[in-house]
Amino acid sequence: MRVLLLIPPSPDHRHIARFSFQSYESKGNYHLQPKEFMAITGCLRDTDEAIFIDGTCDKLTEAQFLAQVDDLDGDIIFFSMSNTVWESDYHFLTQILSRHPDTPVFVQGDIFLDKEAREFILSECDGVVFYPYMLDIENMAGVRRNGGAVLPGVYNASNQAFFGSHSNRLHHISSGYPRHEIFLKPGYRFPFAKHKKFATIVTTYGCPFVCSYCGSANLPPGIRPNDSILQELRHLETLGIKELWIYDSTFGFYKKETVPLLEEMARKHAFSWSTFTNHQVCAPDFLELMKAAGCHTIILGIDSVSERNLKDFKRNSTISKLERAISKANDLNMNICADFILGLENETRTDLENTISYAMNLPIDYASFNVIVPTPGTSVSEKLKKEGASIFDLVNFDSLGREGNIGNKHLSGDEIIALRNKAVRKFYLRPRHLLRRLFKTTSLEHFQIQLEEMFAIVSKTH
Repeated sequence: MRVLLLIPPSPDHRHIARFSFQSYESKGNYHLQPKEFMAITGCLRDTDEAIFIDGTCDKLTEAQFLAQVDDLDGDIIFFSMSNTVWESDYHFLTQILSRHPDTPVFVQGDIFLDKEAREFILSECDGVVFYPYMLDIENMAGVRRNGGAVLPGVYNASNQAFFGSHSNRLHHISSGYPRHEIFLKPGYRFPFAKHKKFATIVTTYGCPFVCSYCGSANLPPGIRPNDSILQELRHLETLGIKELWIYDSTFGFYKKETVPLLEEMARKHAFSWSTFTNHQVCAPDFLELMKAAGCHTIILGIDSVSERNLKDFKRNSTISKLERAISKANDLNMNICADFILGLENETRTDLENTISYAMNLPIDYASFNVIVPTPGTSVSEKLKKEGASIFDLVNFDSLGREGNIGNKHLSGDEIIALRNKAVRKFYLRPRHLLRRLFKTTSLEHFQIQLEEMFAIVSKTH
């Protein structure tokens, strides 16, 4: 069986990341590997062939992308789409469907967290992949012959079940590991890496938390067995990979599985890696174990300094625990990135300025300032839909603020974007911060990655 994995070009060659929980434009020079497509290759048999085209990563023109597609034949097509550039992606989907009318086509992307978008797209293609670690790809390829097959991990005409918002049932993932060889494109870049060549791995998919402004809350957590992960790590070593991006929504939430994994990584491997985690998870002894296993950078979602505002979105945050985790990470000489969201409902200018001021005073290495967007499947999107918007009225928004912002009842979208851009420039151009990053840079390669990212981040604030 031949499987085609297709990511279309992006308008103006923008670094658009298309993930099932949220799509966005890179705030710097980085471009992440497509973890859902990687997971799909882990569901293939050894005898199956996978062909991967990423028109965004490779900066293909429309003509170049379609010429490559025209030269291919496959038994099934997976096509990735983004809420951030919906019109462009939908245009490319129609081109794929017209060129391969007899091939089953399955789509993946954050816009399909919305029921209206899912129902719309089923008139165009064969189904929506929403859980890429549990696919029966052989049956998916034969869906037109087999009629009303129920396909695991897929929303289609025969299976309207969908992992709804705030489901927290743990799933055990049994698929194999990705075919990393086809995803080692030079156009993929990771902002915190110490080495340019990196690989993405996932230990848990989905998220155990239920923050209503985050699309990940729609995907219940699934956990991979450690044997499969360790086999994947051994394979990556044979490819000469030294740098990992462990792309979990919350690494370490399931300590029973994660602690033995980290102990084995510390004993038998020497990877350098980064990951998302949560201050509720980062007890001092756990951070020590992460450090011993090679973790050099943690990403913590702070979002807002106002615990009261966060509780309105089912986000449990404790500033004292957060600051203890940051202090311990600094003691271990780990790098810390903090994520912030600007413009949550009910936030005033003073609230935003307090959050930005808090970011400036934290002993952290990176700050990601995001403007609030109506991500499909979130409370922000649902509120606007109740007020009369269609999901297709809410496309093209992005946390970078490039295409505008919805604003809130206290601040216009333009005001929020202006505050965001000012915060980025202020944070990254402080002499104290530049010296901190210089002292923590470990090689010329690391310095080059950091310098390119800083220039790109600041350049996108004008």
